[in-house]
Amino acid sequence: MSVERTVIWKRLDVPGMDACQFHSASEGWEIHGTAIFIADGSPARLTYDIACDNDWSTRAASVSGWIGAKNISLALERSGAAGWQLNGTPMNGVSALLDIDLGFTPATNTNAIRRLDLQPGREVETIALWLDTSDWTFKPLRQLYRRKSAKVLGYASPLHGFTADISIDSFGVVVDYPGLWIVAAAF
Repeated sequence: MSVERTVIWKRLDVPGMDACQFHSASEGWEIHGTAIFIADGSPARLTYDIACDNDWSTRAASVSGWIGAKNISLALERSGAAGWQLNGTPMNGVSALLDIDLGFTPATNTNAIRRLDLQPGREVETIALWLDTSDWTFKPLRQLYRRKSAKVLGYASPLHGFTADISIDSFGVVVDYPGLWIVAAAF
Protein backbone atom coordinates (compact mmCIF):
# COMPACT_ATOMS: atom_id res chain seq x y z
CA MET A 1 0.00 0.00 0.00
CA SER A 2 1.31 3.41 -0.96
CA VAL A 3 0.29 6.85 0.38
CA GLU A 4 -0.77 9.01 -2.57
CA ARG A 5 -1.96 12.09 -0.70
CA THR A 6 -2.14 13.36 2.88
CA VAL A 7 -4.32 16.35 3.70
CA ILE A 8 -5.44 18.31 6.74
CA TRP A 9 -8.61 20.34 6.35
CA LYS A 10 -9.83 23.15 8.56
CA ARG A 11 -13.57 23.22 9.06
CA LEU A 12 -15.16 26.65 8.51
CA ASP A 13 -18.77 26.34 9.70
CA VAL A 14 -17.87 25.05 13.20
CA PRO A 15 -14.54 24.60 15.02
CA GLY A 16 -12.88 21.48 13.62
CA MET A 17 -10.15 19.73 11.68
CA ASP A 18 -9.85 16.57 9.60
CA ALA A 19 -6.65 14.64 8.83
CA CYS A 20 -6.83 12.15 5.97
CA GLN A 21 -4.68 9.88 3.81
CA PHE A 22 -5.45 8.41 0.41
CA HIS A 23 -3.72 5.10 -0.30
CA SER A 24 -3.38 3.05 -3.46
CA ALA A 25 -3.69 -0.67 -2.76
CA SER A 26 -3.57 -3.81 -4.88
CA GLU A 27 -7.38 -4.10 -4.87
CA GLY A 28 -8.11 -0.38 -5.35
CA TRP A 29 -8.02 2.66 -3.09
CA GLU A 30 -8.33 3.31 0.64
CA ILE A 31 -9.19 6.50 2.48
CA HIS A 32 -8.35 6.79 6.20
CA GLY A 33 -8.98 9.80 8.40
CA THR A 34 -10.04 11.35 11.67
CA ALA A 35 -12.31 14.36 12.06
CA ILE A 36 -12.51 16.41 15.26
CA PHE A 37 -15.24 19.01 15.40
CA ILE A 38 -18.26 20.39 17.27
CA ALA A 39 -21.56 18.59 16.56
CA ASP A 40 -24.79 19.80 18.12
CA GLY A 41 -22.84 21.76 20.73
CA SER A 42 -20.71 18.77 21.79
CA PRO A 43 -17.15 17.77 20.92
CA ALA A 44 -16.87 14.94 18.40
CA ARG A 45 -14.08 12.62 17.26
CA LEU A 46 -14.83 10.29 14.37
CA THR A 47 -12.43 7.96 12.58
CA TYR A 48 -13.36 6.80 9.09
CA ASP A 49 -12.04 4.14 6.74
CA ILE A 50 -13.25 3.67 3.17
CA ALA A 51 -12.30 0.94 0.69
CA CYS A 52 -12.87 1.54 -3.01
CA ASP A 53 -12.40 -0.61 -6.09
CA ASN A 54 -9.92 0.43 -8.81
CA ASP A 55 -12.65 2.56 -10.42
CA TRP A 56 -13.28 4.32 -7.06
CA SER A 57 -16.66 2.60 -6.47
CA THR A 58 -17.03 2.23 -2.71
CA ARG A 59 -17.13 -1.34 -1.42
CA ALA A 60 -16.87 -0.72 2.35
CA ALA A 61 -16.83 2.10 4.86
CA SER A 62 -16.68 2.40 8.62
CA VAL A 63 -17.11 5.27 11.06
CA SER A 64 -16.30 4.99 14.75
CA GLY A 65 -15.85 7.38 17.63
CA TRP A 66 -18.02 9.63 19.73
CA ILE A 67 -20.12 12.76 19.77
CA GLY A 68 -20.37 14.04 23.32
CA ALA A 69 -21.41 10.99 25.38
CA LYS A 70 -22.81 9.10 22.36
CA ASN A 71 -20.68 6.36 20.80
CA ILE A 72 -20.81 5.88 17.02
CA SER A 73 -19.98 2.57 15.34
CA LEU A 74 -21.11 2.13 11.74
CA ALA A 75 -19.83 -0.50 9.30
CA LEU A 76 -21.03 -0.60 5.69
CA GLU A 77 -20.19 -3.31 3.22
CA ARG A 78 -21.35 -3.83 -0.37
CA SER A 79 -21.39 -7.22 -2.03
CA GLY A 80 -22.83 -8.05 -5.44
CA ALA A 81 -25.97 -10.05 -4.68
CA ALA A 82 -26.52 -8.82 -1.13
CA GLY A 83 -26.08 -5.10 -1.87
CA TRP A 84 -25.26 -2.81 1.06
CA GLN A 85 -25.29 -4.03 4.64
CA LEU A 86 -25.09 -1.74 7.67
CA ASN A 87 -23.58 -3.45 10.71
CA GLY A 88 -24.49 -6.79 9.10
CA THR A 89 -28.12 -5.88 8.33
CA PRO A 90 -29.19 -5.59 4.65
CA MET A 91 -30.26 -2.12 3.53
CA ASN A 92 -33.23 -1.97 1.15
CA GLY A 93 -33.40 0.12 -2.00
CA VAL A 94 -29.74 1.19 -2.14
CA SER A 95 -27.94 -1.78 -3.71
CA ALA A 96 -27.13 0.10 -6.96
CA LEU A 97 -25.41 3.04 -5.21
CA LEU A 98 -21.65 3.23 -5.79
CA ASP A 99 -20.56 6.21 -3.67
CA ILE A 100 -20.51 6.78 0.08
CA ASP A 101 -20.79 10.38 1.26
CA LEU A 102 -19.84 10.86 4.90
CA GLY A 103 -21.54 14.16 5.72
CA PHE A 104 -18.88 15.27 8.22
CA THR A 105 -15.79 15.18 5.96
CA PRO A 106 -14.84 16.36 2.46
CA ALA A 107 -12.76 13.17 2.00
CA THR A 108 -15.62 11.29 0.36
CA ASN A 109 -16.04 13.88 -2.39
CA THR A 110 -12.79 12.49 -3.82
CA ASN A 111 -14.14 9.00 -4.47
CA ALA A 112 -17.10 10.42 -6.43
CA ILE A 113 -14.92 12.95 -8.28
CA ARG A 114 -12.40 10.26 -9.26
CA ARG A 115 -15.06 7.66 -10.18
CA LEU A 116 -17.04 10.08 -12.35
CA ASP A 117 -13.90 11.41 -14.10
CA LEU A 118 -15.80 14.26 -15.72
CA GLN A 119 -14.33 16.23 -18.62
CA PRO A 120 -14.72 20.05 -18.64
CA GLY A 121 -18.29 21.09 -19.45
CA ARG A 122 -19.76 17.69 -18.56
CA GLU A 123 -22.37 17.22 -15.83
CA VAL A 124 -23.70 14.07 -14.23
CA GLU A 125 -26.36 13.23 -11.69
CA THR A 126 -25.54 10.50 -9.21
CA ILE A 127 -27.01 9.17 -5.98
CA ALA A 128 -24.74 8.59 -3.00
CA LEU A 129 -25.35 6.61 0.16
CA TRP A 130 -25.07 9.64 2.45
CA LEU A 131 -24.49 9.75 6.19
CA ASP A 132 -26.93 12.40 7.38
CA THR A 133 -25.31 14.00 10.41
CA SER A 134 -28.64 15.36 11.67
CA ASP A 135 -29.68 11.85 12.73
CA TRP A 136 -26.56 9.74 11.92
CA THR A 137 -28.35 7.45 9.49
CA PHE A 138 -27.50 6.52 5.90
CA LYS A 139 -29.86 7.72 3.17
CA PRO A 140 -29.82 8.00 -0.62
CA LEU A 141 -28.87 11.54 -1.65
CA ARG A 142 -29.19 12.87 -5.20
CA GLN A 143 -26.12 14.87 -6.19
CA LEU A 144 -25.03 16.78 -9.29
CA TYR A 145 -21.42 17.28 -10.31
CA ARG A 146 -20.38 19.56 -13.17
CA ARG A 147 -16.75 19.94 -14.26
CA LYS A 148 -16.22 23.67 -14.75
CA SER A 149 -12.45 23.50 -15.23
CA ALA A 150 -9.54 21.20 -14.41
CA LYS A 151 -9.60 22.35 -10.77
CA VAL A 152 -13.25 23.40 -10.18
CA LEU A 153 -16.40 21.32 -9.96
CA GLY A 154 -19.89 22.62 -9.45
CA TYR A 155 -21.71 20.54 -6.83
CA ALA A 156 -25.42 20.53 -6.01
CA SER A 157 -27.62 18.72 -3.53
CA PRO A 158 -31.17 19.48 -4.75
CA LEU A 159 -32.74 18.05 -1.56
CA HIS A 160 -31.01 20.76 0.47
CA GLY A 161 -31.13 23.52 -2.15
CA PHE A 162 -27.35 23.58 -1.81
CA THR A 163 -24.83 24.51 -4.51
CA ALA A 164 -21.10 25.20 -4.34
CA ASP A 165 -18.08 25.46 -6.58
CA ILE A 166 -15.56 23.05 -5.09
CA SER A 167 -11.87 23.59 -5.84
CA ILE A 168 -9.77 20.42 -6.07
CA ASP A 169 -6.12 19.53 -6.55
CA SER A 170 -4.69 17.36 -9.33
CA PHE A 171 -5.51 14.18 -7.38
CA GLY A 172 -9.18 15.15 -6.92
CA VAL A 173 -8.91 16.16 -3.24
CA VAL A 174 -11.03 19.11 -2.09
CA VAL A 175 -8.86 22.16 -1.38
CA ASP A 176 -11.68 24.68 -0.93
CA TYR A 177 -15.31 23.87 -0.17
CA PRO A 178 -16.69 27.40 0.33
CA GLY A 179 -18.04 28.01 3.82
CA LEU A 180 -17.36 24.43 4.94
CA TRP A 181 -13.73 23.30 4.44
CA ILE A 182 -10.34 24.60 3.37
CA VAL A 183 -7.01 22.80 3.13
CA ALA A 184 -4.66 23.71 5.97
CA ALA A 185 -1.83 21.47 4.65
CA ALA A 186 -1.40 18.88 1.90
CA PHE A 187 1.43 16.49 1.11
